[in-house]
Parts: sequence; structure tokens; C-alpha cells
Amino acid sequence: MRTPSPRRVRADRHPPPPHPRRGRHGLRRLVAALVVCLLAAGLPAAAHAGTRAPQGGPAVYEAEDGELQGVTVGSAGTGFSGAGYVEGFDAAGDQVTITVPDSPGGLFDVTVHYRAPFGAKVTSMLLNGKGAGDVPLPASDAFTTADAGRVLLEPGDNTVTFRSNWGWYHIDAVGIAPTPPRGPHRVDGTPSDPRATPEARSLLRYLTDNYGEYTLSGQQDTASVAWVEENVGRAPAIAGLDMMDYSPSRVERGTSSREVENALAWHERGGVNAFVWHWNAPTGLIDEPGGREWWRGFYTDATTFDVAAALADPQSEEYALLIRDIDAVAAELSRLQDAGVPVLWRPLHEAEGGWFWWGAKGPEAAKELYRLMYDRMVGHHGLHNLLWVWNSLDPAWYPGDDVVDIVSADLYPPAGDHSPQSQAYERLLELVDDGKLVALSENGSIPDPDLMEAYQVDWSYFTTWSGDFVDGGTHNAREHLDHVYRHEDVLTLDELGDVTRHGGCTADWEVVGGWADGHLVRVTVTNDGGGPLSGWRVGANRAPDVPLDRHWNARLDVTDSGWSAGSLGWNSALRPGQEASFYLKWDAPEPEALSPSLSCQAR
Repeated sequence: MRTPSPRRVRADRHPPPPHPRRGRHGLRRLVAALVVCLLAAGLPAAAHAGTRAPQGGPAVYEAEDGELQGVTVGSAGTGFSGAGYVEGFDAAGDQVTITVPDSPGGLFDVTVHYRAPFGAKVTSMLLNGKGAGDVPLPASDAFTTADAGRVLLEPGDNTVTFRSNWGWYHIDAVGIAPTPPRGPHRVDGTPSDPRATPEARSLLRYLTDNYGEYTLSGQQDTASVAWVEENVGRAPAIAGLDMMDYSPSRVERGTSSREVENALAWHERGGVNAFVWHWNAPTGLIDEPGGREWWRGFYTDATTFDVAAALADPQSEEYALLIRDIDAVAAELSRLQDAGVPVLWRPLHEAEGGWFWWGAKGPEAAKELYRLMYDRMVGHHGLHNLLWVWNSLDPAWYPGDDVVDIVSADLYPPAGDHSPQSQAYERLLELVDDGKLVALSENGSIPDPDLMEAYQVDWSYFTTWSGDFVDGGTHNAREHLDHVYRHEDVLTLDELGDVTRHGGCTADWEVVGGWADGHLVRVTVTNDGGGPLSGWRVGANRAPDVPLDRHWNARLDVTDSGWSAGSLGWNSALRPGQEASFYLKWDAPEPEALSPSLSCQAR
């Protein structure tokens, strides 16, 4: 979480022609599956003292046997395993390091057996001394288990460290087990709004088709977008913008905004717009120096506004002010709809943190406000250009599949930590049972795309926060920005095409020679749409007396009156302008007898 300051914050194969680059995950994930099979026996059961491998479970490493720094071993509690647990995580640098010996290497799931009797906490995990993401530890008086995400172990010895972050918790043991390979995603690209505009549907389909293949680059704030383009030489695909200064309680104090104009200009360049709303409280702004000024009115501690009380009384002035504010922002979003601009709309972000007033009264009030906004914007104002992005990890806060298109997280790991943040990704994947896109809607350090692939983490897009997070050289060094923005799996502005008219292909027919008593035909499929395709199918009618007896480089279905040919795994993915060809052998004495009218369907 970072918030703005007052400034702005293959059938048989004919000897083939060159084919497009294969999908990046298929073969590599098959290899991953074989690796998992080799690792199925787990890590050595007696690698060192304090290690145990329960039948069918992970190898377990007792924390008290690790290397302790600034922490001690305790045993006053109950329910721990082994000889005790590690406590005293109360200062920066306090940590326990566990050695995982003789690893065969590969991807492993990590769990932490812990206790957090003083409320919800966070610990930072390091692998071999490098950041591997933060691990939330929900409040628990008893020892329990938390998912710590995944680590990519090297062959041989490895170290896993848990370092004090938000301290005062107890760590008992760490479990490590081979990660099973991920199957295909189950996202179907259907918007939550049945009346979604063609542009919104096209954008969602574009994101869905690329999910697990490519990640869209994003940058918050137009000034930082310009910095990236000027200094890195590539522009992000997504511009992050903010409805903050359209909030009525700010407008009445003199603010103005050109974010809609910025969005229109970015759309004209072919970019995607992602809006957040730092919603200044409708009323009750404290407006005192020292962190409670009126322009900080989206913070819980800068307002007395009670969202739960307002929602409980629809006849109240506070409820009417909620509606007033929603209507004011809806008017700005309507300007974008009128211009055919789809929006990744992320309201009530980071609600579960409680630091913003819309999350200060717990999950029920936040969910009710979200659904009120959805109904008001979609039903009352007829805004159908929005793709609704929910922004919390905890299932208790999730407002429901019927009002969400994308789930997301805002993650700010330590500066320079380019781990893929697999723990948060897996939690979101589980939250929606892999039925919706998962995005990194705000980030400080950008995950390394190579590590994302290695960890099977498929963020749909990322949006780096502005200012020092992108141009300071600490969170993201220039070398890392160059690496990310030039990576083959990261899409930039110049690679998008027209995402509002995504999904086009054409097919051309050419007789390339005679063969025995027939002719060999080449069909060339071209992606003439606005973005990458994940598959295609070509079809045509045929005369029943013209047999089609052989084919190459496609999956063919033939009926009495027609035929259709679908892409195979290796020639499915086409970037804009790319081609793929397949071949048909027809028993027709004259080429003119063929002359089909081809159709091409992309996905």
C-alpha cells in the first residue's frame, strides 16, 4: 500500500515452414511435471537433527534447530512440536535461518507452523539470503499453520530465513514439499456485467487470452509513465490513474483534476487505463496538522466518517453523501464510456488493511459499500465500460463473483526484492478457485518475469507505484527495469495493438502444387487483430464429391458439407501480424473446383 501525498500523488506434419514461437508455459510445465514426479519422495527424512517427514506429508524442519539471530527459544506455550519454538521477533533483523540440505532442486511449497497471540502479524521470508516475499500470519492463540508460498531450491544445500517484519509472533517449524505442476487456468473471460460494452468485453478477452502467457506492464501516474518511456525506452501497456481529486469533499476545497483527459490521451495512444479512487471521506474531515489534514481524508485516522452507520440508515445525510460522491465519479467515468474507453476500475482498494475509512468498520460494511457502488454505477448510471477489480486477499472481504471481474493485490516487498510474490498469488487464485484473472494492481519492486515463470506465478498485469518506486534506483534499478520491459513475456504499449477490437484473424487459400490425382493447398492464418491470439479455427463449406484425404499442421474435422481446422499447441499463439500455415490435400482434378470461402475464428 502506498497512497498519494497532497501533490499527486500436430496431426502429421508436412515439411513445415517456420512456425511462431510456442506458448511459453506448455513444454516447460510438462518438464515441471516430470520434475515433481522425481521429487515425489520428498526431501531426505533424516537430513539433520530436528527434521522429520510424516507419511505423505512435507519434510518438517524445527525452528529451534535453526540459526538464531536476535531471537531465542521458548517453551512456555503448548501445542508446539519438537523441543520448543522461536520467539522474540521484535526488532529489525531478528530472524531464524533453517538449512534445507541435499535438495534435488526445484519448486517447493513452504508452510510455517506458528502462533500469533498478539494479533495478525507479518514475517518476511528469504531464500538463500534474498527476499522471497512477505508471509501474513493471521492472529491465533494456538499454534497453527500458514501458507508461506513457494521457493525455488537449488541443488544441494539451501537456507530459508524468516525475518522480523511486523513482529511479536512465535515460529515453531517449517514444512517443505514439492510443488505440483499447475494445469491450465479456468478463466473464461465473461464479464460480471451482462451489458458490458464491446470495448470492455474485448479488453477482458484480451487479458484472458494472454493470462498465463504474457504479463502486461503498468505504471502509476502519467509523470512516471513518461519517465519510464524516456529512460527505459519502452512505454508501459497500462497507465495507472486516480479519481482522487474528483471527490466532492476535495473539489469543494479547490482541487481539480485532468485524469479523465489523461485517460483519453492514453487511450488514443492504444494504452489501457486502470483507475483507483482515493476517496476522500464525504464528510467528517478532521483537518488538523500532523497527518490529519483534509487532503488525507481517505485515511481512517483523518476522518470521523462512519461508513457502517451511514449504510445502516439510507435516509441519513451521510448515506446521501455516499450516493453524491459515487454519482460525481460516475459522471467522470461516463465521459470515458462515451469515448469508447474501457476502464480497469479498482474502487475501495486495500480495504482489509483498515487504514482507509471504507475498510475501517470491517468486511461487511466494505462489501456492502462496494455492491452499492456497483449497483449505482452499472444499474442507475448505465456504466458498462468498467471491468471491476477487487483488491483484498482475505476471503471474508470478498464481495462475490457476480460483481468482480479481476482479483488483485497491492504488494510492496523490501526494496530490490524481485521475487514473484507467489504466496499472495496463490491466495488470490484460491479465493476465486482460478475462475478470474489475478493481477498485481500495485507494486513497489517489480517481480522478475523469469522467476514468475519458474514459480508458476501468472500475474495478468503489474502497476508499479510512482516516484521513487520507479525512478529512485532502489526498488527497481535501471538494469532491472530494462530486463522487465524487454522481456519476451512482458507486453509493452507498442506490442498491444487495439485491445478494444481484440481477437481478429484472416485465412488465405493457395494451391501450391499438384499431387497424384489431387492438389496440395496451403492455408495461411494471419492475426490481424489488436492483440496476441491463443488459438484459431478456420472453416469452409465443401462439395460432397470433392474428397479431402490428408492434412498437416492442424486438427481437422470433416462433415458432409464442410470442414474446419483448428490450431495445435505449437502454432496456437500468434502475435499481431504473425502467420501460421497448415496444409490440405484435395482429390480435385482442377484447382477451380475448390475455391472455398474461408472463415476464421480467433480466441
